Amino acid sequence: MIRFFLKILVVTFIGSFTTSAQSVLQYRLNIGDSITILQKATQNIVRHEQGSAHKIINNLEENYTFKVSDKTDSTYTFTFHFNQFKLKTTSNKFGVMVDVDTDKPVNEADTEGKIFGGLTNSELEIVMSNSGKIIRVSGAEKMISNMINLSGVQDEFTKQLMIESMKSEFGNESLSKSFEQLTHIYPKQKVSIGDTWTNEYTGEINAINTWKLEKITDTIVLNAQSTLSMIIEDEFSNLLLKGKQNIVVIADKKTGFINEMTVNAEASNASDLNESQNNPTKITSTTTYKIK
Repeated sequence: MIRFFLKILVVTFIGSFTTSAQSVLQYRLNIGDSITILQKATQNIVRHEQGSAHKIINNLEENYTFKVSDKTDSTYTFTFHFNQFKLKTTSNKFGVMVDVDTDKPVNEADTEGKIFGGLTNSELEIVMSNSGKIIRVSGAEKMISNMINLSGVQDEFTKQLMIESMKSEFGNESLSKSFEQLTHIYPKQKVSIGDTWTNEYTGEINAINTWKLEKITDTIVLNAQSTLSMIIEDEFSNLLLKGKQNIVVIADKKTGFINEMTVNAEASNASDLNESQNNPTKITSTTTYKIK
């Protein structure tokens, strides 16, 4: 299963009474603050294989809550909980490949549905700096264990294989990188309207982002232009994809959390690292995040 461009993005403004002055962009939250995000994403994958196009569409909906449980002068600790996970994957060759909705009763034979139900029965702890850098994610091991236990799989060897496979997407380290791609957007220096700054994300997707502070009124508006690279591996090929991404953020001036955010991304393969296959591949996606 391919999962890209997931989770949340946040900005805040602490500063002067005039938009022309320099400002510090960082989170400003209080213990007990609770923010629920509704995320929707559509991803289109077109891969040409032996002269024919294999088209895959991923439709994802997630609903999750961040709650501030502790804070220091420079960090925030969140409890994180998935409220709903919904994913439908369709293919022009194979029809419906995945159809999961944790809000619906799970059929006894639906192993995938049982597994993803474990997401909503688990809780993570996230420690983040006030600039958005993810310091630590914990609780992923228990979450993965819940997901595997709910699957109904009894064979221990199979369970261990599933656990190792799921760590690549749901392990503490991979989740940390995933969250950071959507939170670590702040510059180290003070900025004024029109100023730009850059940062870099690593993980399933590597991105170099150039951010711009567009304006500050009752909200904060940011825009980012990004260059992307990612590797998709399967039994037949090892594709290097490169592309671009645009991010628009409208954030709450008081708390810093987004009111809404839109991410448009596009990538295509620059090369096949195996040098033995030629499978032109293109991925386009649109992801939106809104306060629920």
